[in-house]
This record gives sequence, C-alpha cells and structure tokens, in this order.
Amino acid sequence: MDEGHDQQALHPAIRGLKTVCRCNNIKYRTIERAIRNGACTITQVAVCTTATTGHCGGSCTPDVQQMLDELAIQRPLSSAAPSASAAAWWVRKQ
Repeated sequence: MDEGHDQQALHPAIRGLKTVCRCNNIKYRTIERAIRNGACTITQVAVCTTATTGHCGGSCTPDVQQMLDELAIQRPLSSAAPSASAAAWWVRKQ
C-alpha cells in the first residue's frame, strides 16, 4: 500500500494529528504551523519544533523535507540576499 497515497486521502484534521517525529512526539500540525510561520529549512523546523533531533538520528527528516517541499513558500535565491549599492552606509569608500 502506498503511504503517500494514504496521506492524500486523509481529512486535514486527521492528518494534523499524525505523529511525524516519534522520538519527540511532534505532530504534523506542529510542523505545519512552524512552516506557515516562516520556517523554510530542516534546521529552522528543528529549532521551532525539535523534530528531527531525536535519539534515532532524525529518521523523520525525509517526512519533514517532504512537508517543506509541499508547504514552504518558495523564494528565488536572487531575492534572498539583496545586493549592496555603492551608496550604502556599510560599503567602504575608496
């Protein structure tokens, strides 16, 4: 039976109760909330929820990554770091 197919069939309220990280007892809805609040990497989700940090060594990491792929806002890399103009106060004048 395809587990990914089962996830699509679940009602959102039921899916939210699913335990993603068994070591730390972190539910789907907790990770979903962290992603909706701006976490966009595994490390950020781990800091917000402690998911992927259990004694098992992070066996839930693929599930959390899949959630990030589905739920996180995709930002282009070019807009992530704005370039400094020559007039910026932190640019050394020569």
